[in-house]
Amino acid sequence: MTVRDELRDPWGWLVAGVSGGLGWAVLATPLGPAAVAVGAGIGAAVLATKVAVGAARGGHDSAAAGIDRDRPRDRLPEAPRGTIQRELQARAVAAVDRLTDLADRPSDRWIAGEVQSVLTESRRVVGSVREMAGRVTVLDNSIAAARPEALTREMAELQARMARTTDPNVRSEQERTLAALDAQADSVDRLLRRRDTLLAQMQAATVGLEGLAARAGELVALGPASHDTDEATRIVTDLTSSLDGVRAGVEEARQILRDL
Repeated sequence: MTVRDELRDPWGWLVAGVSGGLGWAVLATPLGPAAVAVGAGIGAAVLATKVAVGAARGGHDSAAAGIDRDRPRDRLPEAPRGTIQRELQARAVAAVDRLTDLADRPSDRWIAGEVQSVLTESRRVVGSVREMAGRVTVLDNSIAAARPEALTREMAELQARMARTTDPNVRSEQERTLAALDAQADSVDRLLRRRDTLLAQMQAATVGLEGLAARAGELVALGPASHDTDEATRIVTDLTSSLDGVRAGVEEARQILRDL
């Protein structure tokens, strides 16, 4: 939450009030009237700490999810169950969940640092995967609303009628209608191409995350005594290379999203 949200939270004020009251009760006998000021100070300190921690946590959660707080977010739909984008999104989230579990296991600081670095970047990738899933769903809905099969039939029927039309005025209107249908068909083609491109980017990012989780698992399994071995070096090199590839793919996907 933001600082404003934390200040509006009644639980924060309640905790601060209770803490301040307890402080006053404990210090009332030795300090007398001065205990009131000390209790108020304790309450204020508790409230300030809660606001600071809550605001920092909110900022961290947004960054971890790959969210740019400075950019307004579109209200994208959730990917429906049974769709390709929903499956890819679920796989990406599962891969990051595995990385999260692995990041807490190494006792060796070097190994833990490498896994944590991969985890931080992977969380940003998941944010982009979620956005792509929403965009693909918007494209799916737009394609369905355009009724491509019905559009194709309508164009074929109109062309058949035009072949039988002899009245120039009627034919002129038919040509205008056909031009409008052609434009709509072109729009559907563009929607289909963009959908396929985004799905391919989603799949690449998801497979990349799964690969990162697998390599991170190898690194953690080697244990603290192996951090300076050739095997550990190879795995870290693979992690770095794979992470760079995932970043590049996500950046390409973001460019596609901007083009949309």
